[in-house]
Amino acid sequence: MVRRDLILLVVLFAGLVALIGFGPGRSAGLPGGNGSSRSSESGGTLALYWWFESLGYRVERLEYRAFEVDPRADLVVVFNPRERYNREDAAAVAAWVEAGGTLLIAEPRAGLNAPAAPLLAAFELQVAPLPDASTLEYVPILQPALGAPAATQLNVQTRSMITSERADLALLAGSNATPVMVGVQHGEGYVFALTSAQPFANRGLRERDHAAVVVNILRRIPPGGTIVFDEIHHGFVVQPSMRTLLLGTPWGWATLYLGGIVAGYLVLTGRRFGQPIPLRAEADRRSSAEYLASMAGLLRRAGKRDYLRDHYRATLRRHLTHTYGLSPDCDDATLLATIKAVHPARAESVRDLLNKLNDPATDEATLLRIVAAIDGVRNTG
Repeated sequence: MVRRDLILLVVLFAGLVALIGFGPGRSAGLPGGNGSSRSSESGGTLALYWWFESLGYRVERLEYRAFEVDPRADLVVVFNPRERYNREDAAAVAAWVEAGGTLLIAEPRAGLNAPAAPLLAAFELQVAPLPDASTLEYVPILQPALGAPAATQLNVQTRSMITSERADLALLAGSNATPVMVGVQHGEGYVFALTSAQPFANRGLRERDHAAVVVNILRRIPPGGTIVFDEIHHGFVVQPSMRTLLLGTPWGWATLYLGGIVAGYLVLTGRRFGQPIPLRAEADRRSSAEYLASMAGLLRRAGKRDYLRDHYRATLRRHLTHTYGLSPDCDDATLLATIKAVHPARAESVRDLLNKLNDPATDEATLLRIVAAIDGVRNTG
């Protein structure tokens, strides 16, 4: 018979393989990859970041702080953002471009729900799906504006295109019916928009035409200028959400996997949560009546009738002094005189009880009758 712990190890190993192969650690399934300059995967843009640095530009990342475009920046790069732009952030970028900045933006997802849709809308641009739902792979360069150095085509691997009602839209790559890269003048600045970050990704920069397009874009940037990569909209914010921490960081993936292991272990080993069952020794506790009977038996076998007489005598005196408003320390004569002045008949019965409680020769039967008489006195007030 196969041991249960062996089955458990096999299941956990299969879960680890599935997490590595299909889990959140893989890059986002977007054309061109995740687009982050923090990523060294084929779809990241870390190589582009380092290339700009090697060319003498001042390269920065907009991350871990409030979103605000530095007025001294010359180029802002936005590739495949994960977090949606709000209206305030989009308006801030548009005002910065209007003042003379250059924006390079790649958004492969079509529709108004795309993360970069509000930013594109600030420049009257939209991303729409291709008419025949096909995939464009290599598209030609349409403008001589990208001809120094010369570039002939782009490997975009996209299913979307740029649309706009603007009359001054410059079609840079694709076709007149399905442009995938466009340029537009906005105030004193310029916007490059395309539907794939593939040409600028780590793997895409290996192709000569893609590198040539980057150089053509850099012609608008002064030597030694400042280039900023937007990483805030890739999730690098000051206070990340719990979802971002769990699904977007290695420690989060490890926590999820550890939680899965613990849950699987509890299920496969038959552990159940519920109220603990007390031990038999704890459940079989003696009752109060049994305790009283035991104490009575001990006192009887020890012959402690003097103890019982003293106890009941003190009980009787405490009741009577409280009833007639006397001090507990008064003597029997004072107590009897007070009772006689109020209840003469009762004074005789109380005197008889006190005398019997003072008699050391009182047997058990007589003591029981005395206790019953004391209870009668207490019950009658």
